Amino acid sequence: MLGERNGNRIATNMSMRGGATLNHVAARIAPKAVAHLRKQAASYRQEQSGSMAIFGLFSFVIILLLAGIGVDIVRHETLRAELTNTQDRASLAATNLDNSLDPEAVVTDYFAKAGLSQYLHDVDVQPLGDGRQVTVITKAVIPTYFMKFAGVDTLQMTSTSVAEQGLSGIEISMVLDVSGSMGSYSRLSNLKTAAADFTEVVFDNAEPEDIAISVIPYATQVNAGASILGTLDLLNAHSKSHCINFEDDDFLSTDIDYASAVSTRIYDQTMDHDSVYNDWDNLDMAHGYTTCSTETGREILAFSNNKTEIDNMINSLTAHGNTSIDIGVKWGAALLDTSAQTVNSALGADGSTPGDVADVQKFMVVMTDGSHTNQYFIPDPYRDDYDPADPNTRRTEVYQDLYHDIYVREEYNNCTYSYWSGWSCGTPYTRYVRIRDKQIFDSLPYSVASGNMEELVWSEVWSAMTTYNHAYARYLASGDSNDYYSWRDATVKSYDTATKDSRLLDICTAAKDSGVIIFAIGFEAPAAGEQVMQSCASSSAHYYDVDGLEIADAFTAIATKITELRLVQ
Repeated sequence: MLGERNGNRIATNMSMRGGATLNHVAARIAPKAVAHLRKQAASYRQEQSGSMAIFGLFSFVIILLLAGIGVDIVRHETLRAELTNTQDRASLAATNLDNSLDPEAVVTDYFAKAGLSQYLHDVDVQPLGDGRQVTVITKAVIPTYFMKFAGVDTLQMTSTSVAEQGLSGIEISMVLDVSGSMGSYSRLSNLKTAAADFTEVVFDNAEPEDIAISVIPYATQVNAGASILGTLDLLNAHSKSHCINFEDDDFLSTDIDYASAVSTRIYDQTMDHDSVYNDWDNLDMAHGYTTCSTETGREILAFSNNKTEIDNMINSLTAHGNTSIDIGVKWGAALLDTSAQTVNSALGADGSTPGDVADVQKFMVVMTDGSHTNQYFIPDPYRDDYDPADPNTRRTEVYQDLYHDIYVREEYNNCTYSYWSGWSCGTPYTRYVRIRDKQIFDSLPYSVASGNMEELVWSEVWSAMTTYNHAYARYLASGDSNDYYSWRDATVKSYDTATKDSRLLDICTAAKDSGVIIFAIGFEAPAAGEQVMQSCASSSAHYYDVDGLEIADAFTAIATKITELRLVQ
C-alpha cells in the first residue's frame, strides 16, 4: 500500500513538472512567432497599398473622362435645342401668309436676334398653290473638350425645319347626306351654304390644278352615273338607273374592281324598283320611291377642280330617300383609291388622279343628319334573266302586249266555301290580271308566238310596278291571299341598321388605314348616328356635333385645318 501510494505520488509530481516545462517553452517561443507574423503582415500591407493607389488613380481618370464627355454632349444638346426652336419659329413666321415681309429676311432676323446667325446654312422658299413652303437648314460644328482624348475632335449637326401654308396635291371626297330628313328644318339649305364656304376656303389656298374634289350625294343608294358604271362588269345591266349593290367584303377595302382583262368581279346592278309604295287601285302607278335615284343632281361628281361646277352641283341637291352612310363612304373611299384612275380615264381626264398617298394629301368629309335606315334590294332569283339550264333562275310569267298592257299570271285555286259543306275546290286553272284596270282573263289576248305578246324579264317587271303592287296582282289572279304575302316577303328585302353600321365601320377603318384623313359631321343627328360618325372619324378631334347654322362653322373649320399653317418636318 505504501509502495503504491508512493508510486502514485511520484507520477503526480512528474506530471506537474512536465506541464511547467511546456508552459515555459511556449513562453519563450511565442514572442518570436508573433514578431515574425507582424513582419509578414506589414510587408503585405505595403504591397496592397501600392496596388490600390494605382487602381484609384486609374478610376479617377476614367470618371474624369466620362464627366468630360458628358460636358461635351450637354453642350451639343443645348445648341441643338436652341437651333431647333429658333428654326421652327422662324420657318412658321416666314410661311405665315399674313406676314407681308420677305420670308428669307424673316428667318435671317430670327437667327440674328437669337445670336445663332453663324449656324444658318440655307433658306428655301417655294410656292405652294396660293401659299408657300419654307425650308430652313442649320449646320453646326462644335469642338470637343474631352472627347478629343478618345479621338473625337468635333461634334457635327444638321437640322431641317419645313413649314407650309396652302395646298399642293389635295384630293377630297365630300360625302353628303341628301336623305328625306335633310328636307326639314332648313337642313339642306344650311348644308349648301356650308359646303360652298368649304370650297371657298380650299380654292383660296390652292391652285385649281392642285385640287381634285369628288362630291358623293347619298340617300338609300348612290347614283354613280352612266360613265362610272360603264367601267364595271355588271350583272343584269340596265339603263334605268346607275347604282350597284355592294357585298360585305367590298367594305373591307377602299378599291373597286374595274372591268379589265384580268377582272373576275361582276357587280349586281341595283334594280329600278320601288319597295315602299303601293296603290291597289292603281297597280301600274309610277314609282313613288326609287331605290336608286335617277336625278342628275344626285349623280357623283368625280375629280373636279372647277369651283363653279362643284358649287352648282351642291346647289342642285334635293332631299328624299333613306340613309345609307356606308355606301356613301364606300364610294368616297373608292374615288380616293388609285384604282379609280380607271374612272378618271373614262371621264376623259389624264388618268393621273387619284395619286399615290405619298405624293398627295387625301381627305374625306362625311356628314349625316340621321342614322342608318333600310336599304332595299331585289334578291335572287327575282333579278336574274331566266335561263332554262340554270335552276336558280325562274320565269316571270308577267307579259306585255303590243299596246304596252301588262298581264300577271297565277294559278286560280277555284275553291269555294259553303256553310253546309265547307270548302270545295275544283280543278285549278290559269288566270291573268291586267294591271291597268285589274280585269281578270282566263287567257292572254295574244299568244307569245304571234309576236304581239312578250314575257318580261325581272328588271322590266320591277320598272313596271312596285313590289307591293306586283304581290297584290298575284293575289288578284290566284284569289288566294297567301300568294300576296309570299310574294311580298320574297321580293321586299333590305339590309338592316346593324348590318350597315358594321359595313360603315369596316370601310372607315380601311380608308384610314390607307392614309385617308376622315372628318365626320353629325348634323342634328340622333345618338345612333353620332356614335357611328364618331367611330368613323380619324379621331375625336375630327368629329363635329353641330346644329342649325353651326354646320357652316364645322365645314369652315375643316377646310381651315386642311389648309392651315403647319410644320411638316
